[in-house]
Amino acid sequence: MFQNRADKFREKLEGAGNGADILVAVMIAKISQMYNWPVSGDTFSKRAEEIMKGKSRLAKYVNDDAQIDPTKLDIWWASFFATGDERFLEKIFQYAGLEFSNGDGRRMLVIGAATWSFKANCRQHKKVLEFARQKLNSPLSSEAQVKFVKESITFSESKSTEQATPGDVPKAARP
Repeated sequence: MFQNRADKFREKLEGAGNGADILVAVMIAKISQMYNWPVSGDTFSKRAEEIMKGKSRLAKYVNDDAQIDPTKLDIWWASFFATGDERFLEKIFQYAGLEFSNGDGRRMLVIGAATWSFKANCRQHKKVLEFARQKLNSPLSSEAQVKFVKESITFSESKSTEQATPGDVPKAARP
């Protein structure tokens, strides 16, 4: 079971100091909620239960979509990968590909992180790429987002043998 295996790696995940331990707890909570599976185990299961109850500071942060920062984007990605629920992609996409506005550094950071992560995951995960293709025809997508989606699709479909990053231009598009 995922919960028990996660607990075996608890020390390593917590020791990394990068929030991976929280993301594992989020994944367990979202899987449990989606499939109505019981939560059992040690550390991660307790945190998952905490998130599901929604009362702790952590739980309120995870469940409050008005609190947006790059960590929240990671929580949405973890939730999507745990469940396959495209509602989490919608939440990320609302920031991806937007133009930066001057003066709001926090929003710029969120837009940059959402844009980079969406483009990278578009290339790496078929379901994210399919979601991007759907957004091409969405009347709710801004002009900037449609342009971004086209770039993401082109990037994901490039057959380059080199190790590319989301900011790279595919070889076929280079002069």
